[in-house]
Parts: sequence; structure tokens; C-alpha cells
Amino acid sequence: MPPSIRPSSTRPRRRLPQISLAVMMLMMIIFAMIFAGGFYAMRVPAVKADLDALFGGGTMTDGDRSAGHLAHIVFILFTLTSPLLLAGGLSMGLSAWRWLQRQT
Repeated sequence: MPPSIRPSSTRPRRRLPQISLAVMMLMMIIFAMIFAGGFYAMRVPAVKADLDALFGGGTMTDGDRSAGHLAHIVFILFTLTSPLLLAGGLSMGLSAWRWLQRQT
């Protein structure tokens, strides 16, 4: 009998997609870090001025630009290092969890 004519009782049941708790926690941590970086970026005057210029807002003077320079550098360093720090922290946490599981 061709597969298209098979009775419905012999069709395999599809499993609903599931996400494990560990994957949900990992996604929550990653998105929290991304949005924390975005929140910090909104507070940096140089980034705020660039976004204002992009969306047709006002412009900054040279005095305002130099005042936000340090915050801009800190934001760039945070953005570049946060994925590495996050991966390292999660790896250390997973290693500690596995070590504790072996001890018990």
C-alpha cells in the first residue's frame, strides 16, 4: 500500500519540540548579557549621539564628545570581551557541576 493511502492509525506520531531547562537558562543568560550591553550603550553619550544622528536627532558638540570618550571605550571593551567572559564562566560552571556530580 502506498504511504499516502495508509490508514491514520499507522502513521508515526510526531513529538512536539522541547527545550531543556539548561538550554533555556543558557539562552536567558546570553540575552540578559546582550540587553545589559544595550542598556549600557544607551547611557554612553557617544553611542547615544550616533544613534540620534542615525535616526535624525540632534548632534553633539566637541566638548560633549570628549566627555563620553572614556565611557565609549569601556562600552567597546565590554562588547568585545563579554562573549569570551560568558563562555569562560559557563564552562567553569559546567566543569564545577560535573566535578560535584562525580564526588557524590
